[in-house]
Amino acid sequence: MLPGPDLVIACPHCNALARHHTLRSGNTFGAILWSDGKLEAPMLPQFPDVTKCHRCKHFYWVEEAEVKRRIDFFGDTSSEKLDVKIEDVLKELRGIEPVKPLSIEEYIEAIESGVSSNAKRERYLRIHLWWETNDMIRRDPEAEVPTKYNEKLQYNFANLLILLDEHVPDDKMMKAEILRETGCFEETIQLLDDIPEKYRQIADKIIEFAKNRDRVVRQVQRL
Repeated sequence: MLPGPDLVIACPHCNALARHHTLRSGNTFGAILWSDGKLEAPMLPQFPDVTKCHRCKHFYWVEEAEVKRRIDFFGDTSSEKLDVKIEDVLKELRGIEPVKPLSIEEYIEAIESGVSSNAKRERYLRIHLWWETNDMIRRDPEAEVPTKYNEKLQYNFANLLILLDEHVPDDKMMKAEILRETGCFEETIQLLDDIPEKYRQIADKIIEFAKNRDRVVRQVQRL
């Protein structure tokens, strides 16, 4: 894994600065693939596409934030000041909040606030809300999702089923997993009946979980 440059970006709403990490290269050695499609890869970290400003509390998409400074620790160091010293840059960066991923509550709030301006962004928010919820179980297999989220999560699943394209194999796998996690076991098995051979091994595991009437997110592959 080789980190990319750190970007100092400005909130589009209030210009508060945040530090966004990037990745130059990575790999999937030691990665775990989960039944909900999430890949946990220590050598291929994922950075958030959307965040909540630490100052004004507005949500914004990282790609829409203006880049104020680019600091490349593994290449050239560049900024608006050509004579800047790296020690001064590091001192400045220490006072800048990092771009943080959203919590379950924040994903729900972001969706309800209408920050997703198109179907692609709505899909991102809804999938990551699902993954964030399942993270509780990934961290502790005995954990249960708090009942206070039930209604919101069911609504999220209903909308995700609409957004996911059954003609796209990856989407079809996700739809099947949503059906399994919501207790629709026969529908899960039926949906995965004609999945392409490339997905067969993982699909068979999800089918097995469904036959066992298991609704919990599970590991399906170690890389």
